[in-house]
Amino acid sequence: MLKKFIINKSLAFFFISLNLLADENASKLLNAYPDFLKSYSDNNIIWNDEEKMIYDDKKEEKSFKDKLNNASLKDQLSIKYLKINEDKNHIPLENEDAGRIRYEPFFKKMYGENRNKVKDNLVKIVWLPKSSNKNLWVSKINNIDKKLIAISDEIENLPSEIKAFALHPSGVFNYRKISNTNRLSVHSFGIAIDLNVKDSHYWIWDKAKGNMKYKNKIPFEIVEIFERHGFIWGGRWYHYDTMHFEYRPELLAN
Repeated sequence: MLKKFIINKSLAFFFISLNLLADENASKLLNAYPDFLKSYSDNNIIWNDEEKMIYDDKKEEKSFKDKLNNASLKDQLSIKYLKINEDKNHIPLENEDAGRIRYEPFFKKMYGENRNKVKDNLVKIVWLPKSSNKNLWVSKINNIDKKLIAISDEIENLPSEIKAFALHPSGVFNYRKISNTNRLSVHSFGIAIDLNVKDSHYWIWDKAKGNMKYKNKIPFEIVEIFERHGFIWGGRWYHYDTMHFEYRPELLAN
């Protein structure tokens, strides 16, 4: 009888712990997007318009590929993003790709369900007006346009040898699918920016050459500026994309 009681108590504690973890990760979403998200209850994220979005699809033992192609909101938060100020020299482990797993309906609801809806929320900013003076179309949702302007202003004040790595961005908005997938690129929502391609490393390019090994040239000073304003860096991924920054504040919460 005592043994059965102990087992039942242990199971109860286990499930309470799982619920607390779900609440903690769900809270990261709520805190990151207060203009859109209201609460978390009974495995649902509640939007401000009262729409409910399932947090955990309850599909256990998903492979990494399954999570990429059939993500849940829980999967989206399942890998910790390690900020530059936590460990500058960290080399991502296999499939340590915090941010590459995305629940697409979440982004469509927030930024626009199709190309035209996304375009309705785009505004033009000038990137590095003193040094590059390049026009970029970016989303105004979550004040991303203002955040990128602030990032641009900070980069302008960096030494020229560091700032050089940000002079020639290849763009922000580009409604398209990720190569060889059915998943939309986050560029489709106008919330990601790619910096100088010539100074970047991308795992697909290297894999095609038979030399997929992590490498990077982008200065950490630039990365730290982006992170302070809510952007994660593709240079923190095992499947590295060092030119890439995207707005994902939920992954930068402590």
